[in-house]
Amino acid sequence: MKEWFAYAGKLLRINLSKEKFSIEELNEEDIRAFLGGIGLATKIIFEEVDPRIDPFDENNKLVFMTGALTGTPIPGASRSIVAAKSPLTLAWGEAHFGGFWGPELKKAGYDGIIIEGQAKTPVYIFINNDNIEIRDAGKLWGLTTRETEEAIRKEVNDEKVRIACIGPAGENLVRFAAILSDERVAGRTGMGAVMGSKNLKAIAVRGTNTIKIKNLQLLRRNIARLYPMIMSYPPNQILASYGTNGEMLSFYEYGDVPIKNFTKGTWDGIHKIEGRKIIGNYLKEHKACFACPVGCWKVVKISSGKYAGVEGRAPEYETAASLGALLLNDDPESLIYLERLCNDYGIDTISVGVTIAWAIESYERGLISKEDTNGIELRWGDPELIIRLIEMIAKKEGFGAILGEGCRLASSIIGKGTEKYAMHVKGLEVPMHDPRAFKGMGLQYATSNRGACHLQGTFFRIEQGERIPDLKIYRRVYRFETKDKGWMVAVMEDWHEVLESLGLCKFVQIYPGHVAGFYSLASGIVKRVMDLQRDGERIFNLKRIFNVLAGIVKEDDTLPERFLKEPLEDGGAKGQIVELKVMLKEYYEYRGWNERGIPTKEKLEELGIYELVKRKCDELGVELY
Repeated sequence: MKEWFAYAGKLLRINLSKEKFSIEELNEEDIRAFLGGIGLATKIIFEEVDPRIDPFDENNKLVFMTGALTGTPIPGASRSIVAAKSPLTLAWGEAHFGGFWGPELKKAGYDGIIIEGQAKTPVYIFINNDNIEIRDAGKLWGLTTRETEEAIRKEVNDEKVRIACIGPAGENLVRFAAILSDERVAGRTGMGAVMGSKNLKAIAVRGTNTIKIKNLQLLRRNIARLYPMIMSYPPNQILASYGTNGEMLSFYEYGDVPIKNFTKGTWDGIHKIEGRKIIGNYLKEHKACFACPVGCWKVVKISSGKYAGVEGRAPEYETAASLGALLLNDDPESLIYLERLCNDYGIDTISVGVTIAWAIESYERGLISKEDTNGIELRWGDPELIIRLIEMIAKKEGFGAILGEGCRLASSIIGKGTEKYAMHVKGLEVPMHDPRAFKGMGLQYATSNRGACHLQGTFFRIEQGERIPDLKIYRRVYRFETKDKGWMVAVMEDWHEVLESLGLCKFVQIYPGHVAGFYSLASGIVKRVMDLQRDGERIFNLKRIFNVLAGIVKEDDTLPERFLKEPLEDGGAKGQIVELKVMLKEYYEYRGWNERGIPTKEKLEELGIYELVKRKCDELGVELY
């Protein structure tokens, strides 16, 4: 058996239908081509899952994977991913989370878990190093994520166990249900619903092994030299003090914060819900994920008033924007409560906010009636209404059952022209960065494999003036221009596939050259930046082929009409629209995709995955070329 460094060297495959498990050794060829994390998950799902399958079919597979560097002392090496065909987009699905679950799985001796089949009754998985158990979860079904973690820790009699679980939303197959672990959220694309469809309530992990490092002494010296640079990065100083919502006011100045379902550029309520104000008034403690020097994780507590005693993670920027500015809710204490509520139920705060905004705007325009809402009056700026709707969504009650389908499917159910006000790309609700403020982000939304996503490239950082010479981005990029955005967005998308495959947090901001050095020192597998970048491109293109086989076409690489034709009348992005066509043309040409948006045979051969794709197409009886 090969000796692995950084990697645990094993995958755990669990079939819930048969109540059996097996252990597989890592394939060295796969690791060299796909790294780990999202890369290895992509290879597994592409080979083993029919892209045309119903996401709730038991033959859909749910893959949890740690990154190649997860659990090592490298700053930000805490990340894990979970991937499957998405019930929300009906195409490629993935979500990412930090905390401590991934490092614990690696220390238990596994790089990832492949979940197959469907349990007959609710179960949870308990992994304690070499001991694997599929346990009854009947008493856990219906519990919140917080209650579930407490109950499992009590049952296994170990406070150090790390747990990834779903809440009632996942059990009820809400299409944007999330997976939670210590209030760290794998939020997007409905991975919690896939987990719920398998009657899998939780995966609890305890590991006591050591992760081997090839050159630990030199790695530590390099890490020590890097800490001052990491902490001198201005956004990290904000994150360390106020969390992700600390940047809300600067985003607001750009015209980037979505207001009233992306229809307004200014709003007085912004000053009540931004991070400095919330942290200043309610902070209880600062926390951090594994190996993180920044510590953007903040715990807040309300001491008096309507929500007295509520304690939990401070509202992240995406939550404060989606359940605050997007819905004209300027009550900061309600946002603290809503963050807790969504985390307890296991709900993605981005998708739920955008879906509620669609409903309120459609109601305001007379397209949704009280008959549709079961008598509920929908209105902007009402925190009690938001709370009520979220509870209905989690329980799939009344109008909540429609909202729980996500804004694309909900608008197709209601019809009557409401589709125009559903802010999504490929079925995934648009995050809280208005692409009219950062046009390259618009291109990133349109081309991301999981639908509208701000994290698969974080291109708004480039449009704020960052340069990355290691990736040949040498000049300052103006946010309203379109020239060169095509190739730059593609480069950043590929690099972020690398980060998700290595398990590194994007907030820590380590330059590519350092990342390549860290990977080489930790794993003993020597990679240059250009090697890693090619690996990222390989992963991105394989996901694209999965989506093509799932029915995604060139016409799906678009944005809601609001961003393409309706400029804002005020704010930092006043008068702007996203000129997508010109950027998309350059993007396709750089990618080596044909006029249908499909990677060419030559591109796949260049990336070394043509035979893999051909085998899949032959298996499905599909001819792409």
